[in-house]
Amino acid sequence: MKVLIVDKTVGYRKLMAEALSGIPGVEVAGTAPSSTLALRKLSQTPFDVVLLDCEADGRGCLDFLDHIQRDFVHVEVIIVGGSISKNSSATIRAMGKGTMAFIEKPEKTDGEQALQQLRNDLLPLFRVLKTRSLTRQQQHIARTESLPRERQPSPGAALRKAAPALPPGSLEVVAIGISTGGPNALTQLIPAFPANFPLPILIVLHMPVEFTATLARDLDRKSQLRVKEAQKGDPVAPGTVLLAPGGRHMLVRSEAKKMVIGLDDGPKENSCRPAVDFLFRSLADCYGEGAVLAVIMTGMGNDGMRGMRKLKEKNCYSLSQSEASCVVYGMPKAVDDAGLSDESVDLEKLAERICEIVHFRRNEL
Repeated sequence: MKVLIVDKTVGYRKLMAEALSGIPGVEVAGTAPSSTLALRKLSQTPFDVVLLDCEADGRGCLDFLDHIQRDFVHVEVIIVGGSISKNSSATIRAMGKGTMAFIEKPEKTDGEQALQQLRNDLLPLFRVLKTRSLTRQQQHIARTESLPRERQPSPGAALRKAAPALPPGSLEVVAIGISTGGPNALTQLIPAFPANFPLPILIVLHMPVEFTATLARDLDRKSQLRVKEAQKGDPVAPGTVLLAPGGRHMLVRSEAKKMVIGLDDGPKENSCRPAVDFLFRSLADCYGEGAVLAVIMTGMGNDGMRGMRKLKEKNCYSLSQSEASCVVYGMPKAVDDAGLSDESVDLEKLAERICEIVHFRRNEL
């Protein structure tokens, strides 16, 4: 797997190259200080992955990603962000252009701690890329065989064949858990909801501090619903989308017969803060039977699976994003494999399906 590193700083280019050197099957085949030079190298060498610093040359980063989407569709892009205060807006725009993931740069370019931090962040992503590459190779071999083999049903296939009957109760809230590939997926999902969508939507996305505020503002500009980063005491109100702030757990609590947002700075769960499980548990505690529509979307790991199990005890209805439409089929797979998903839905159909369920449920009552 050939990698191109694009960063204006020599020290970071060297640090990323050293971090990648410890990952089997990965070769740093080129580096570039700007996206302009990176495009030249892409036209000369068949790279598989680009590590891109969004501050390489300002607006050129976004133009570079447009070229990738148009001319190098097989190339995966991982954004490597520097200073959060400087990079959040550019990074969010970049994540909306089909990039695979975002990881934070270490503050320094030297030292074992910086190297290990970067390697720990990159290793799981390259494992996913390796698995994806092997899957594509197997699919290609299967297509070229004269007698195609009968395929075994994938996990959750039975769920897609026929959705079970919806449980009784009145839906009151939609809760979404999402991680790797999240900004791009949410940019497709949230603007697809109509202005009269009747329920509050709560989202936990694994992103660092300040990025969630930028993403919320970006989604708000593009959406008919009001989108904001959640603050303590915010009402859980119909037609409002609340995004958990980076670095803080989000929960719901009942105060004076109203549901409001709480924030918590407790330990990480599943190596995450905010954690999807944390929100889902609070919803199970606060809401009645069949009141929650829970959705697990693209992401690494299994955050949300235990919380979903807790919600299923309260008869929630659950959706998981389909494997084919995920950047990383990790979190949805955990829910699917545990038998906790009522339906597996493609990303492009997810908003429509949520609206159908919500309106169907309300029309049934």
